[in-house]
Amino acid sequence: MKKTVSVLALGGSLLACTPTGMDGSGGPPRPLRVLWVAGGTYHDFDALVPLLTSHLRQRVNATFDVKLELEVWRDEHFADAYDAVVYQFCRDDVEGVLIDHALQATRSGKPTVLLHCGVHSFRHSDRVGEWEACCGMRSKVHDPYQPFGTVKLDPAHPVTLAWPADWSTAGDELYQTIELLPGSHALLEAKSPQDGRVHVVSWTSSYGKGRVFATTLGHDLKTASLPTYHRLLADGLLWACGKLGDDGEPAKGYGAAASEGNK
Repeated sequence: MKKTVSVLALGGSLLACTPTGMDGSGGPPRPLRVLWVAGGTYHDFDALVPLLTSHLRQRVNATFDVKLELEVWRDEHFADAYDAVVYQFCRDDVEGVLIDHALQATRSGKPTVLLHCGVHSFRHSDRVGEWEACCGMRSKVHDPYQPFGTVKLDPAHPVTLAWPADWSTAGDELYQTIELLPGSHALLEAKSPQDGRVHVVSWTSSYGKGRVFATTLGHDLKTASLPTYHRLLADGLLWACGKLGDDGEPAKGYGAAASEGNK
């Protein structure tokens, strides 16, 4: 059964196509319209998705339309009405045509955010190489669930300006980096408590015309409930949309104050 959850649609359809920026009356920017695609195995998406979208609404002037299955990709124009897409799913394989439509959306310029298992998905698909190119990193396995900390690789980047230098999680899956692909820019790394190897856990990239922000952090509520993680996702989303200043602050009309009107 198709399962769809619309999260805080703005007084009307999320599918209206007003350009991002000033609304027709010359008032403040309308909220970013974000499609959040989630679901699959190994994760409690029923808890994670409402938690994250709720906290992001407090930080970003945005609305979220949640689709809890990848069938939304059946329509090659699935992302046309949105300002950005967020992928938080875990799937080993899916029909190739669905992946092709997702890849085309980002390649054509749709800002894209990838969370955790989205980076590991489609390992059994013949599209896996192209999906990894969209993600900006190759990774197949992760360390056992455990506590670990991060190191900022680019403290001056607007996405990581607010990230604590001494951040750690009480538990998460550290995804092992096989290769950070050309054109990707590493933001955060973590040393494995298991074997001492270092892996990139957050980065920016591009795929075709699309800006991509990705993090492998966020397996469950141990990390996903932290305000620092919410800020990372908010800043990553804004960066992908071109709405984050060099000072790490949202562009006018896209930050927390503007988001109050969406509650």
